[in-house]
Amino acid sequence: MKNYLLTQFDLHQRLYNNVLDRFTDAETNRRPYGDDNINHVKYMAGHILNSQYGLASVAGLDVDIKWNDLFAVMGRSQARDDFPYPGIEEIKAEWNRLYEPVREGLGNLSPDELQHTPAEPFDQVADSNGQLWAFINHHIAYHIGQIGILRRGFGKEPMSYE
Repeated sequence: MKNYLLTQFDLHQRLYNNVLDRFTDAETNRRPYGDDNINHVKYMAGHILNSQYGLASVAGLDVDIKWNDLFAVMGRSQARDDFPYPGIEEIKAEWNRLYEPVREGLGNLSPDELQHTPAEPFDQVADSNGQLWAFINHHIAYHIGQIGILRRGFGKEPMSYE
């Protein structure tokens, strides 16, 4: 099972960078059509990054969670308009900085560690670290898909899988 989860984790690394490719910082701060029911790209990119910190926790890493108040998961944050968010390149850089250490930590998890109960607040969505990892993988894929749709709304080419 772990190898399948790692395959998804690696795919998300590539797709996160691809789906954000060629967005300007200004575009990532704008909600399409001025509709405040649609999250802007920057919020979703940061929110996905916040999920990656959850995987860092599963992997046993002690990381400094940047911008938690802005991008917290589980309904603890929301997109803000006209707010001085960090730049999209800064958010992407943090995502990319986490990739190798998180992947290494996840790859080293034993079957027993995957059965452990996740830390709060993640114990609300999963009974084990393995279930949490699968849940976070789905969550990340979901939001990458949303950003992919927004790409088209901004007149950009579809996200590349290459």
